[in-house]
Amino acid sequence: MRKSLKYISIGIIAMIIIPKGVQSQGFYEPSVVSNINIHFYDSNWDYILDSLMSADSDERILADVTINGITYDSCGVRYKGNSSYSSSQIKNPLNIKLNFIKDQDHEGYYTMKFSNVFKDPSFVREVLAYEIANKYMPASKAGYANIYIDGTKIGLYTNVQAVNDVFTSEHYYSEDRPFFEGTDSDGPPPMGCFSGPPTPWAYMGTDTLNCYSVFYDSKSGNHYQYIVNLLDTFNNYSNDMEAIYNVDRHLWSMAYDIAFVNLDAPISMTHNFYVYYDLANRFNYIKWDLNECFGVFAQLGSGPSGTHLSTSEMQQLDPFPNNNTDNPVCYRVWQNSRWSKMYIAHMKTIMSENIASGWYMTRAAELQTYIDTAVQNDPNKFFTYAQFSSNLSSTVDQSVGISELMSARNTYLNSTTYFQYTAPTISGIATDPATVTANSTITITATITSANYAYLGYRYSLVDRFEKVEMFDDGAHNDGAAGDGVWGADINIYSSDVQYYIYAENNDAGMFSPERAEYEYYSITISGDVVINEFMASNSTTVSDQNGEYDDWVELYNNSSSAVSLNGYYLSDDMGDPYKYQFPDTSIAANGYLIIWTDNDTLQSGLHTGFKLSAAGEVVVLSDASKNTVDMVSFSVQTTDISHGRYPNGTGPFMDMPPTF
Repeated sequence: MRKSLKYISIGIIAMIIIPKGVQSQGFYEPSVVSNINIHFYDSNWDYILDSLMSADSDERILADVTINGITYDSCGVRYKGNSSYSSSQIKNPLNIKLNFIKDQDHEGYYTMKFSNVFKDPSFVREVLAYEIANKYMPASKAGYANIYIDGTKIGLYTNVQAVNDVFTSEHYYSEDRPFFEGTDSDGPPPMGCFSGPPTPWAYMGTDTLNCYSVFYDSKSGNHYQYIVNLLDTFNNYSNDMEAIYNVDRHLWSMAYDIAFVNLDAPISMTHNFYVYYDLANRFNYIKWDLNECFGVFAQLGSGPSGTHLSTSEMQQLDPFPNNNTDNPVCYRVWQNSRWSKMYIAHMKTIMSENIASGWYMTRAAELQTYIDTAVQNDPNKFFTYAQFSSNLSSTVDQSVGISELMSARNTYLNSTTYFQYTAPTISGIATDPATVTANSTITITATITSANYAYLGYRYSLVDRFEKVEMFDDGAHNDGAAGDGVWGADINIYSSDVQYYIYAENNDAGMFSPERAEYEYYSITISGDVVINEFMASNSTTVSDQNGEYDDWVELYNNSSSAVSLNGYYLSDDMGDPYKYQFPDTSIAANGYLIIWTDNDTLQSGLHTGFKLSAAGEVVVLSDASKNTVDMVSFSVQTTDISHGRYPNGTGPFMDMPPTF
């Protein structure tokens, strides 16, 4: 079960709903302020780091870094940031690479990014913004850390997870695929790329060297033709867009940015985002740099034509601002009537769950209690403690109060025509037959009102895109009588689990079930004979292998009453390379268990895979000798000496538990 998603089972097993916000984030848990002490090898470290920033260099200097009492030597450190960095200030943002020289990590993470909270008197914007984003899309984790240099306290920082291969392994079950970061050009646009100021997400022809490399930093080799194809399709072939781009993820991202007036983003600028090419061969939008969310950055639109918004203009920012060809990142999706309804449905969910409910202010106040002492003791904070206390509700300097902005924004958005349209309702979701078995065809039905169209989105693997099949209330799709309000659609069931959701619309508005789809979904669980039953991705003291080493491990379970040969089966932690480890001639007993050590010790006797699990989160996949996926489980950050396993064995949902090795 994927811990970061609300995962709801229909028809086989009642699974527990585990909201993302209540789960531990380990190193990024906001309630625990980490302590980071940096000891540079160079006494003139500040001068060197300033010089590297002045030269626009990504080079680093060596330091020992102690994280919550654990020391890592030979780390690489550099300053980071644009407007948040200044050579004249003590508290500058930092980028630390633990594996700069040595292969080492902290709880599965090797790159650390620390922001200096230079425009946020409340100290909660970035952490709160990422916490909300994680409800609706893959996004970085964020918490807090006190930074010391040679024992001298520099101050309290926000601690934000890097978007790198650890992130893509956790959320997309793969790495080393085409991967780009949006950046700003250091100078005027190259000739022939733009006719005017840089436009976010514009198609600039085929000149990858002079145009795209200026605005898109490739993180995985020379894959610029991929970004050319994406932006060509995005701007010129919208009917083909879903084939190469996760449009629903894009709609969630735009709805988030405009709901929370997060304008230091592609809706206004050419930077602060990533796109990753997943195993379904689609690009996915990934958010980055939310430190100026909730109205701190107030410019709408890039270049000289950009408009600086007043507080009242931000409070009443239209759901469809700058809806013209100069803003293709939004315009190209809003021109599709169905996508624009989905976009508003997503924005209504975001506002209802976080703002109208009052959750955001309760959580913001809670975050402040975690860091109150650290803020008081921050010797280099950019605002006073009194301003820290007041900025949740009142403007400080040029930072609008969070509730001052969002309370009025909620009132305004609910007054708009888009929010007042009557949306469909979706209820009574069921499968026919109620007990679902492998290699069959089932009907999924739902009671839907106020709709003239509906579809069922479904997939057989977490790395697949959702296929869409239209639902009908015509009496010809196992939906009961025509016009009775029960809609139905048939899908085939194979030996793998099925994830699905339902979308319905009328002429004015749309609705999803579950409302956070496609990021959340319903699940039909099909239990095979041999399944992944339990695993531990951070084993420190629980149980050792035959050599006395505390390695990660995976446990399989045989649900059947006969032994099953695993000869030629495969185990992997990467859906992009699902055949990393091939089983020798071995078997698993009837209703029995089998342990596989996931370590780098392939020369040891027994079952040792040659790959390790990441405590930061990734995937475990089991395939049979014919390379068919037998079982797969994805997971997010793991706690040391706590396993993740099925309860009951073989058929139950996954949950954290004391290990039952």
